Amino acid sequence: MREKVQFMMLLVVLLLVAGCSSQGTGNKEVKATVPEKIVVQAPMGPPTAPLFKMAENSPLKDTKVELVIYKSVEEATTRAVKGEADFTVLPVNVAAKLYNKGVGISLANVSTWGILYLVSADSTVRDWGDLTGQDLYVGARGSTPDVLTQYLLDKNGLNAGEVRLNYLESPEIAQMMINGLVKNAVLPEPMVTQVLLNNKEVRVVRDFYSDWQKFETDSAGLPQAGMVVRNEFAKAYPQALSEFQQAYARELDSTIADPAGAAPLVEKNLKMPAPVFIQSMTRTRLKYVSGSGAKADVNTYLTRLLELSPDMVGGKLPDEKFFLAD
Repeated sequence: MREKVQFMMLLVVLLLVAGCSSQGTGNKEVKATVPEKIVVQAPMGPPTAPLFKMAENSPLKDTKVELVIYKSVEEATTRAVKGEADFTVLPVNVAAKLYNKGVGISLANVSTWGILYLVSADSTVRDWGDLTGQDLYVGARGSTPDVLTQYLLDKNGLNAGEVRLNYLESPEIAQMMINGLVKNAVLPEPMVTQVLLNNKEVRVVRDFYSDWQKFETDSAGLPQAGMVVRNEFAKAYPQALSEFQQAYARELDSTIADPAGAAPLVEKNLKMPAPVFIQSMTRTRLKYVSGSGAKADVNTYLTRLLELSPDMVGGKLPDEKFFLAD
């Protein structure tokens, strides 16, 4: 009987030890689901403004937000393909193209819905048709400015070659226009504002957002750029993903509501005068929409580009898995 009691006591002790060991393992697993660092890459543009605050004061407990500002889409895609960034702000068509090539990413959100303009220092240019036989400077080949310019030229009845497209990076085009070396250009905000303030001959000719709705519908959105997430990150850190999305949405709303409040960090990090950023926001259409929430507008947008040039979106529309589920 005594031996039986001793055996039962020993069994209880072993179960308690096993329980503590299991609890310890569980705690380690919980801790492991919190990333030490989140790497985000973004361009020198409006959707990046909220990220500066998030990088300075991470909204995620025990997680650092590292922000990488890229200078070209090629640089961004290279880093995305290598899996070196957890989140990347990209033109929507570039995101679709990467996805269709098998890169493990999903569209987490769309933030940029209209920041492109046709600007000219030529007083005779009042519409797209007036560009016939002229040079038009556009952001890098395959970028959002390029694909939307080709779409609008086509919709306005201009055949390939009737307008001579010259490709450079948008900051370079803006500086050339300020110096009077370029007459016609497609530029995004806040570069449009920079040019208008420094070259009084330049004026806005066409608003891409308005022209998009002219050829689609009055309610059609223009999902130019959004943020993709690395699928491995989304699977490993679902809670961090959710918190990051919510924080970005809050900061984007704050930037829209109070550009002056966001301007100091933009000036500090992008060397852009605060008044330029503040004024540029009057022509900047930012809105946070989840990837799945933007699906209809994104599919319409990508369908139009697919009809124009399949290579712009990687040869086909991305399937449902491209859109990150809410």
